[in-house]
Amino acid sequence: MNSRINYENRKALGITDFEFLSLFKKENEKVYFRLIQEEKHIAKNFDCLLTLDEELEYPLMQKMIQKYQRQGYGVYFVVNSGGQKTDSIKRVNAHFIDMDFGKVPKIINGELFKDSKGKIVYEYRNKEEIEEYKIAFLKKLENFKLIPNAIVETKNGFHVYWLLDPDKPESLDVFTPLQEKLIDYFSAFEERKEHADSSVKDINRVLRLINYKHLKNLKDPFTIKCIYLNTAIKYTQHDIASAIGCNIIELINDAKSLELKPAATRAKTSNLQKGNHKVHSTPVLQYEDLIPFLKQQDLISYLGIDAKSNANFKCIFHNDNNPSAVIKNSGGYYKYFCNSPTCICHNTGKGMDIIDIVKIRENCDTSTAIRELIEYFHIKLKDSTWINKQNKRFENNIMLLSQLYERKDEFPNLNRIIRFGYPLLLDILEIGKKNIVNRFFNANGESIFFFSNRYLAAKRNKSVVNTNKYINLFCTLGLLNKIPYSHVNKNLRATAIQISKDNSQNGISFYTIPDYNKAFKTADERASIMLQYKFSIMGMSKKYLENCFGEEFANKIYHVDVKDTEKSKSIRDAIEAFILQQIKTYGYFTKDMVMDYKLKVDNHYIRRGAKEYEFRKVLPDVIQKYDLIYVKANKNINQKLGIDTKKYLLIQNSLLDE
Repeated sequence: MNSRINYENRKALGITDFEFLSLFKKENEKVYFRLIQEEKHIAKNFDCLLTLDEELEYPLMQKMIQKYQRQGYGVYFVVNSGGQKTDSIKRVNAHFIDMDFGKVPKIINGELFKDSKGKIVYEYRNKEEIEEYKIAFLKKLENFKLIPNAIVETKNGFHVYWLLDPDKPESLDVFTPLQEKLIDYFSAFEERKEHADSSVKDINRVLRLINYKHLKNLKDPFTIKCIYLNTAIKYTQHDIASAIGCNIIELINDAKSLELKPAATRAKTSNLQKGNHKVHSTPVLQYEDLIPFLKQQDLISYLGIDAKSNANFKCIFHNDNNPSAVIKNSGGYYKYFCNSPTCICHNTGKGMDIIDIVKIRENCDTSTAIRELIEYFHIKLKDSTWINKQNKRFENNIMLLSQLYERKDEFPNLNRIIRFGYPLLLDILEIGKKNIVNRFFNANGESIFFFSNRYLAAKRNKSVVNTNKYINLFCTLGLLNKIPYSHVNKNLRATAIQISKDNSQNGISFYTIPDYNKAFKTADERASIMLQYKFSIMGMSKKYLENCFGEEFANKIYHVDVKDTEKSKSIRDAIEAFILQQIKTYGYFTKDMVMDYKLKVDNHYIRRGAKEYEFRKVLPDVIQKYDLIYVKANKNINQKLGIDTKKYLLIQNSLLDE
């Protein structure tokens, strides 16, 4: 390890966050992120599939993460696999330690120093002191029996990972006991045991993601970096236990004995438990009445704590030696107060209602917290007002679209550009109308719905490629809005994924529909520009939109650039050259010409499937670049070219004007 790390000059390795996450997750596996506002302790949970190949996955998540970073959020990920919560974890990917040399309890005369209120006083080290501890730790780590797989440097210390062999069994139950032993082992070698963070033992633990900034001090940010990487070996939990001198069998047996304890005994291990709130009937509420209903629920009962209204008790959110918390009932509404300024729920005396409590406990946003409470209290929610409003919007849009041809004088460009896609857009509107759920499934107040492009193509007996082009056209005109995968409610995403699996469909995408009363004018203006740039549906591409409206606009329609390779580019260059040669020689080009031709790139013949794939990508760009048109041959065209065919031809646009 010494040969890989310069202790005094620790440089970040050239590894992307995607590559780092790939150490822990399988291809196309879901990764769970937690973004935490460093100053306000507000958390947001997100997830996405770890892939660069899908239009709506990790690259979009990166953009969203970067947006929140600019707003002061730290970026974390769940190391193990399965979900955000403890009971959702299905696989252990690594064991790890979190070394923190920045803050330690102050000790005077061998005892913890406390302030006048009995609170532990902490001391904060400067950069020079932290640097000394960092170097000393790395030198100690060099002597550890198991070489780490990754060392990540944080502002005040390190995250050290030992990856588990995915082909060898690991125990979920033994994770926390083994973490505790691992933490104890490394704390024993430190000047202060607190250097090894004792809280980093939960199976659903999140740690900071590399290449993003630590922002607790906005004036002094620190970029989290991977300084060491070794993927040549993976470990078992037995290997880790042996290295720190403990018996894995004993840990397993201890974990099993804990599972056999009565539930009441196990519950004492957590200081924040949901109460045994009994719901004798299922409340049926209008959406407008939901929030008041939730805030009227008895927080004492919900939290399951031994306390009385308006009487102080020990806060359940921090180590509270002196009772600093109180639950107040004012006008039938319950709020939780904590007077300790160091407590996560201290908010200058405003108090925390039941929704705020869930947001803290689950590290989630407001919408997620409300859904948790709806489920907990078995609430049946009627959202008739909002649903009716959305239903009327779709019905009105369907009516306006059916009348569009009659308004061709008012919207001439829109009529011309959309005439062949009209039935497809009607189908989309009908899908949206049938799938209005509730206001939780919305974006900017508009109902979110989803469908598979393959399903839509089959419905109209069209090719998927052609259907995709029309969908991008509708989005360009502003008649359909694509919603990034990461911005969609997780419950709706889960529903969509399940439906997709059940129907053997891929490529589920999410959309909203704007108000066509307002959208038609803008759509006609955009259509006018597109016609100036010789619009054709076959020529619909990101490059074409860049020509019409600029790169920024095109990126909003084509959300993600598919990862490209030099080989793919070389094949497309060869196809483009071949197309131009055929047009120069014969005056036209057909797809069969390139498919039947033994195309050779870098001394290798290109397979038919690869030619087919790259031809679809190169065709729109060729059309735009060389003023060509891809059109089905007719009597007039055949006569001008001296041929007899019914195939689609790529020809000079000027040929039709002759």
